[in-house]
Amino acid sequence: MGTTRTFEVRLKDDQQSVGEVVVVGYGTQNRQEVTTAVTSVGAAAIERQPVAGFDQALQGQAPGVQVTAPTGAPGAGINVRVRGNASLNLNGSPLYVVDGVPIIPGYNQEVAVGNQRLNPLNAINPNDIESIDVLKDGAAAAIYGVRAANGVVVITTKHGKVGQTQVGLNVYYGRQYLRKKLDVLNAQQFAQEFNAIQAGAGLPPGYTDPNNPSPTNTNTDWQDAVYRPGYQQNYQLSLSGGTEKTRYYISGGYFNQQGISLNSGFDRYSFKLNLSEELSSRFRMGTNLNLSRTHTNGSVRSELALGNSGTVLGALSQIPTVPILNPNGTYGVNPFNQSDNPVGDLLETSNLANVYQVVGNIYGEYDVLKNLKARTSVGIDFTSQNENQYISTNYPGTSNADASVRGRAQVGNTLVPIWLLENTLTYNPNLGDQHHLTLLAGQSMQASDRITSGATTQGFPNNGTPYLSGGSAVVGIPYSYEEQWSLVSYFARATYDYNGRYLAQVSMRADGTSRFSTQNRFGYFPAVSLGWNLAKESFFPQGTPISTAKLRASFGANGNQEIYPYQRYTRYSTGNNYQGTGGAIAGGITQTDIGNDKLKWETTYQYDAGLDLGAFNNRLTFTFDAYIKHTKDLLLYVPIPLSTGAGGNPSTVLQNVGSIENRGLEFGLVTTNVESKDNGFGWNTSFNISANRNKVLDLGQQVGSDGVSTNRTILSTGYSISQVGQPLGAFYGYVTQGIIQTAAEGKAAPTQNGNKLSPGDQRFADLNGDGVIDPKDQTVIGNPNPKWFGGVTNNFSYKGLELSVFFQGSFGNQIYNQNRQILESQSDPLNQLTTVLNHWTPTNTNTDIPRPVRNDPNGNNRFSNRWLEDGSYVRLKNLTLAYNVPAAFSSHAAIKNLRVYLTAQNLITWTKYTGYDPEVSADPFSSTGFGRDYGVYPQARTYTVGLNANF
Repeated sequence: MGTTRTFEVRLKDDQQSVGEVVVVGYGTQNRQEVTTAVTSVGAAAIERQPVAGFDQALQGQAPGVQVTAPTGAPGAGINVRVRGNASLNLNGSPLYVVDGVPIIPGYNQEVAVGNQRLNPLNAINPNDIESIDVLKDGAAAAIYGVRAANGVVVITTKHGKVGQTQVGLNVYYGRQYLRKKLDVLNAQQFAQEFNAIQAGAGLPPGYTDPNNPSPTNTNTDWQDAVYRPGYQQNYQLSLSGGTEKTRYYISGGYFNQQGISLNSGFDRYSFKLNLSEELSSRFRMGTNLNLSRTHTNGSVRSELALGNSGTVLGALSQIPTVPILNPNGTYGVNPFNQSDNPVGDLLETSNLANVYQVVGNIYGEYDVLKNLKARTSVGIDFTSQNENQYISTNYPGTSNADASVRGRAQVGNTLVPIWLLENTLTYNPNLGDQHHLTLLAGQSMQASDRITSGATTQGFPNNGTPYLSGGSAVVGIPYSYEEQWSLVSYFARATYDYNGRYLAQVSMRADGTSRFSTQNRFGYFPAVSLGWNLAKESFFPQGTPISTAKLRASFGANGNQEIYPYQRYTRYSTGNNYQGTGGAIAGGITQTDIGNDKLKWETTYQYDAGLDLGAFNNRLTFTFDAYIKHTKDLLLYVPIPLSTGAGGNPSTVLQNVGSIENRGLEFGLVTTNVESKDNGFGWNTSFNISANRNKVLDLGQQVGSDGVSTNRTILSTGYSISQVGQPLGAFYGYVTQGIIQTAAEGKAAPTQNGNKLSPGDQRFADLNGDGVIDPKDQTVIGNPNPKWFGGVTNNFSYKGLELSVFFQGSFGNQIYNQNRQILESQSDPLNQLTTVLNHWTPTNTNTDIPRPVRNDPNGNNRFSNRWLEDGSYVRLKNLTLAYNVPAAFSSHAAIKNLRVYLTAQNLITWTKYTGYDPEVSADPFSSTGFGRDYGVYPQARTYTVGLNANF
């Protein structure tokens, strides 16, 4: 027998090899090798928040990524902006890449109600996501070229791992409640206020006895009638596992949310399959497939007859002396203006959308040589969207209309198949131990063929057949149209590092798009980034708390091509009929737009400088980025003379004009405050805060009626302006100067609406000093863009207990409270906020609320800084208490891991804003019309109980 020898082997951690892996375009990198600005959000941060879509779960988690839930409506779109708005007119959403399939959400809806839009990203179950990597700077996003100007969000879903099959169960149920009510007048208060409104204009009182305004003692609380406790529930079952050759992840899920408003809700069925197979030592195949069916009930904002934004504002403005139902069973309506009944509007309206979506790909990888890999992927993004709206014959708004127009059905159908073919080569030459080089070259082709149709009928004899065929007359002309676009791309990237100290990356993408003419068909988007790992230098001080230190710098060019596919062409439309021979009506066609074959994409040039630090053996990590984004060749509609023959009023043509700049700072900090040992107490913190400053640099020139050329300004809406030197969406209106107290003061003041002011009227600043208050006295009065936004999460653990506390906030922006403009108007027979009880009277002069007067003859309620409020807030967004059941107990039920938890969302909000919620926007996807609260579905407070189990 030979001599026995004993060897002692000690393994030392290689922090670089086991470091975090970041998914970038067409590949991955170790975090220490990354030279660009990339933020990652893991599955744990997403799963802690029981929400319908992953975009909601991103809020407050990533520096530089501003996520706003502009409405609480189930299934509605979420506004995601990466480093600010970079366009006036084009889609500002980032490009989403789901397992390699690029998606730009269009939030398209044919039967759109108000500004409500479906959220196509809700098709993806958040519980299927492994990680989200946000490519923020120009260099990181440049590999996606003409679609990357708004950043890129790379989503990686879960995959199976080698080992025994794991069965996962995720179940939760939550109750949702209206977070707060607004204080409006009761029946007696309204009667007294409305009589004062009438008296202010010399009109007879509306109520003979305001102390007993209703013979039936009606005092309807419309908010209580419209809102109810809602719920949300989720069920998901998954299987994952694999061998060295085959790995799989399969899941099926169901999510259902009943909204806090009557007749609103959203549900989703989802199926996920990720499968990979190693067919030989050199050849692998796989698929990533996501199937979903979503159903959205969006009836809430169904009526605009009040000149407001539907049933949300109707629940505030309908007067309390009106009953929900009259004794004869009909809906009560406002007797002074025959306005609708918000409860009836909801119950007698159906606005349903069913969306079937397939997102996925099939891929193959082949090792051509030892260090050369070829990959081919065929992908699909397929959407079938069916929308049906029916307004019943009992609808309050048409209760007095002729039977021939009562009842209305509208349908819209959209079919959008988008296919993708990509081929890449990745080469890692062997250059020794100190030199590391990765070369990537690729080609991509993507094309879409969208087909849309729709029709409307009215005049239903009853509600038994709520479909198009049940109507007696067609409204307008049924329509259908088809649009196509295609994109062919070539790209290359080289990534190099020397001994982990000096890092460099260069890339180039060329995109050829069908949206532009031959002369501007291709766009070229270069990028370069550099990194220096200071901590690996010999001169770097040793023995200090600093364990890693990396400097980064980058430049990249990105594009935005998201215009209507045929806007470079002169376009014509039908329906312009004329009288032909013998009095017969002949069909006519007329020009509606003038084309421009010189159009090209908007280009964003971005410069970034960053610092990554790690201390105390990376128990503390810190990131900092400073950036400048300069977007030029904005695609704007420029006014042209009617003599050109273009349609519209005013006539416009799309041109590349102007530029915008975004500058910003981003800070991220992750700390392990107390490291858990032997399952003892542990505490870690994640904090981020960001600032972005947006400014219009150029909008071209315009020639006034006097022939003088000046900088162009664009009045985007009735309350915002785009102007050189101002941020996007800047509020534009009048400046208030207190209340007129005496007749002499009113006589001396500038005229308003051609009138001299009376005591109690609102006074406005005469900025040009001409003695008249008119549009020339409007100016920039506020900014809807926050100065800072961010979030902080503290996670505590002890034994099996876990506590997660997540605060999120936004600071320094203003909100146009258009609800208050109506509910403090004191000029119409609409209910008012209780604040109007403090309106001006000869004996109550110390107030900022003008006198009540019917029809507002002096324009007291025009848009001014009176309606702007501080939109800053801090919110306890998520509070989760969980318990991991010890294996000694759960194993008796054949459960490997069992976690039960309680979660509260939107628990507490600290804000000065007086509306339902400061996180609001009536036009959420506009780059210039955001920051307005106008009948928006309120946010809900949610309490959830759930469990996660692995078998």
